This record gives sequence, structure tokens and C-alpha cells, in this order.
Amino acid sequence: MKEHNISKDGKLAAIIAHLTFIGPIIAWFINQEEKDPFGSFYIKQSFGLVCLYFLLGSLVAMIPNMYAFIGFNLFLFILWIYSFSGAISNEYKLLPLIGNFIQKALTSKKK
Repeated sequence: MKEHNISKDGKLAAIIAHLTFIGPIIAWFINQEEKDPFGSFYIKQSFGLVCLYFLLGSLVAMIPNMYAFIGFNLFLFILWIYSFSGAISNEYKLLPLIGNFIQKALTSKKK
């Protein structure tokens, strides 16, 4: 993706978005004034990961197999590390498999 000047609030929002499931909500409030594209990008990515965790996690929890649960959590942890490393290094890193879908689904179309 294109590089641009990333504000301190945008980077702070991008990092906070990755902290627990409430992080994207806190980061959204931080990013409201400036609307930094970098912060918005990672807020969407992190919110998508949280949604994926709760939606697919409820299905995986129905499987009476501990290895399925561990594998699912490991998969999401790897995606989280990938996204968090992009936020730290000031790079736009789309999540593999779901990143484009998340960005398109969570982008509002202004008329």
C-alpha cells in the first residue's frame, strides 16, 4: 500500500487496536479527531480479527477436540502477530486470506 506521513495518534491507535478485544473500540475513539488512514486501517484489521475469533471460535468450541481449539487459537495468534508487527513497523500489512474482505466490509461509502 501507499506510504504517507503517519501521525503519532494514528500509530498509537494502530497499536492500541491490537490490545484485547476492547482495543479496537478505544482506538476508534482515539482516531476520531484526526481520522488517520494508518490508524483506521489497523482498527479495521483488528476488529476483523476480534469478529473472526468470536464467530468462528463459537463453531470451533462445539467440536469436542482440544487440538482443534488449540489450532484455531494458534492460527489467530499468528494473524495477530502479523498484523501487530505491521502496526509497529509503520507498514500496511493486509491479513492473509481475510484482509481485503475486512477492509471492504468495514469501509463506509460516502456519497
